[in-house]
Amino acid sequence: MNGMEVVVYLMLLTGCLAASKLHQVIDNGHSFNVTVNDILIFQHTYDNPMLYIGMGRTHFLEFRGNFRIDNDIDRRVGLRNYTYQNFNWTDEIDFLMDDHQLRFRITTYNEKSVGINIINDGIEYDYLWFRVVAEASEQVYGLGEQFSHLNLREFSYTPGKDPELFSVSRSRDRIYPIWTREQGVGRDKHDQVTFFADKMSGAGGDYHTTYFPQATFISSRKYLFHYDGYNYAEFDFSHNQYHEVFIKGDFSNLAIIPRNNMVDLVKSFVTDTPLGKMAPLPSWLRDGIILGVQGGTDIMLKRLKTAQDQGVAVNGLWIQDWAGIKNTTFGQRLFWNWKWNPKRYPGLDQKIKDLKAQGVKVLAYINPNLNIEGDLYKTASSQGFVVKNRTGNPYLLDFGEFLCGIVDLTNPAAFNWYKGQIKTNMIDLGLSGWMADFGEYLPVDAVVFDKTLSIEMVHNQWPVLWASCNRQAVEESGKLGEIVFWMRAGAARTSNYTTLMWAGDQNVDFSYGDGLPSTIIAATSMGLSGTGLTHFDIGGYTTFGSLGLRRTAELLLRSAEMAVFTPVMRTHEGNQPDFNVQAYSNQYILLQFARLVKIYRMLGNYTNSVIQTCVRDGIPAQRPLVLHYQNDPVAVNAKYQYMYGSDLLIAPVIQANVTSQKVYLPQGEWVFLWNTSTQTAGNKYITVPAPIGQPPVFYQKTSPYSATFNAVSKIPLVPPPPTTNQPSTKAPGSSNSGVLTATNSVLLLLTLYTQLMYNFSI
Repeated sequence: MNGMEVVVYLMLLTGCLAASKLHQVIDNGHSFNVTVNDILIFQHTYDNPMLYIGMGRTHFLEFRGNFRIDNDIDRRVGLRNYTYQNFNWTDEIDFLMDDHQLRFRITTYNEKSVGINIINDGIEYDYLWFRVVAEASEQVYGLGEQFSHLNLREFSYTPGKDPELFSVSRSRDRIYPIWTREQGVGRDKHDQVTFFADKMSGAGGDYHTTYFPQATFISSRKYLFHYDGYNYAEFDFSHNQYHEVFIKGDFSNLAIIPRNNMVDLVKSFVTDTPLGKMAPLPSWLRDGIILGVQGGTDIMLKRLKTAQDQGVAVNGLWIQDWAGIKNTTFGQRLFWNWKWNPKRYPGLDQKIKDLKAQGVKVLAYINPNLNIEGDLYKTASSQGFVVKNRTGNPYLLDFGEFLCGIVDLTNPAAFNWYKGQIKTNMIDLGLSGWMADFGEYLPVDAVVFDKTLSIEMVHNQWPVLWASCNRQAVEESGKLGEIVFWMRAGAARTSNYTTLMWAGDQNVDFSYGDGLPSTIIAATSMGLSGTGLTHFDIGGYTTFGSLGLRRTAELLLRSAEMAVFTPVMRTHEGNQPDFNVQAYSNQYILLQFARLVKIYRMLGNYTNSVIQTCVRDGIPAQRPLVLHYQNDPVAVNAKYQYMYGSDLLIAPVIQANVTSQKVYLPQGEWVFLWNTSTQTAGNKYITVPAPIGQPPVFYQKTSPYSATFNAVSKIPLVPPPPTTNQPSTKAPGSSNSGVLTATNSVLLLLTLYTQLMYNFSI
């Protein structure tokens, strides 16, 4: 890309040229500072250069969507010498090396943002590092969907206090790779399940592993940073004086957007970047709950009747096994041939019509991989529509006793063919939505049709292509606003295409690394990255039933009561349904769901306003307290509370055996949702009762929805059932469940090996 092309590109990225400069370069011939709206962003001296280049190789070791990534760096050199030129609204800094240079071009656009690009004049490098000025007390948020930390400068452990259960290096703590992948099982290096998952298949994950990374962050110093490339990258927030950004390959473009407060920074996703524009959700979603069921037409209808007989308002039935099943030694798996299987679901086409007439939609499942035994794969392969290996043959991935090809979404003909399959096999069948799963698995040794980008960049872009394929199918069918599809994988620009995100595969427990608490961080961090509409599997997904990691009634109901205060309520049976308590397991649970869904429906007008605000302004539905209370030091660190819209404060119960809970209330006048006589000023903690069905929720006393909230407060609790022994929510070997015995260690290894090898049940 030549200089003029880059200027035009950055104008499209950040806006038109400004009448006056938002940035300033202060140069004394030996060092320089770059400020944006008087915020110091870059600082360079001979002894502490801001830009480095290097040579080396990056190794990607992949197994079932889990990646180990190692940078083998041969050389790293700071570019210390420079020359500087000013051209009105543009400044150019040439970093010199021998007879060549890297030109750092800084341009103010539209008096709202600053664009930066690098033009390389003959310097060879594999890696580039640059430093952004930081302050010791600065907080950083975003980088897509995170699960462990809201403030990305928070440690994954407490230095000097937390014991190290295993010999793991903490030197890379607070470094965040930008690489879409499986989030991992456990995601906590203190945790023994994570440890054994790592040992068996590298599938344990860590604090930084995510389906949806994005090279975008918001700083408490009141600026938004966005790198607009799909390179493999790393963000290092471990230093007090600077953040270091590592880029593999050619540098793309960078935008710095300053604003006066956090809310305006989030709004800039819609107004000043191409990242954060989401479509309104279908209104029918607010009419009830989507039940995840499977097993065939008769079982689907039986589950529906069971729920409706106890007063549960069901608006959808999600049947992930609609395309049929395949028997393996592990058990039943889905048959990845994405079309209706009449043997599994006889009469489904008519039942979809009948149920829709009753106000109940039917939803399904799809991903971009095709089982080689199915007719869809055979068609795709014969037409050259699948990703190739380096020998020119179809690249086949082993998903556990069956092989799949990958539809090549970079091939326009393949893209259009698969989009056509979605239209014909799903939309024309009458489905009202689907889970658009996966998107993280493209191997780095694959060969795709479009070779414009490196395969590593295509890997990170893959979820965007997958989202675009689904979105085009919906739009071209005239169904946008009627159909919902939800995704877990993402990257920059995914929010322009997907209609909804979901948090992926959490454990069916209360663990912070991979259980119910992690879904809060997932929603709030994604919202601070420009994707403001998401939800999660009520009850979680990942189950190790033989080891005791199985869903209890308490976990199911605590997650359901939290889901009331999100845009969408949807259950999942989990990867081992027989080990899990389900929404339909007994009358008590059904009555609890009936009450919670009733509350969700009563909040429909409020939820609609929250969604419309997100669509219009980019302000997410679920908001961390820091978004509205950035000057409150307690609110800034209250990562397991969130605002639902601007009027409701939610403090979900995220641990077992809780009967009361301490909640922090920021500035304002607050009313306790479940007892409106409890009214209090903010800037303090308050302890309130928290029985199942009444998570701590407060609303602003001045809210225009006070009458709705008051009506909710009058809905009585469901009487508790007779006392019974519930199975443990803790997996033997987890960090909060004691020490593994030798027998359990062997059992854990065997079970984890089997489940990780076969990618659970999908």
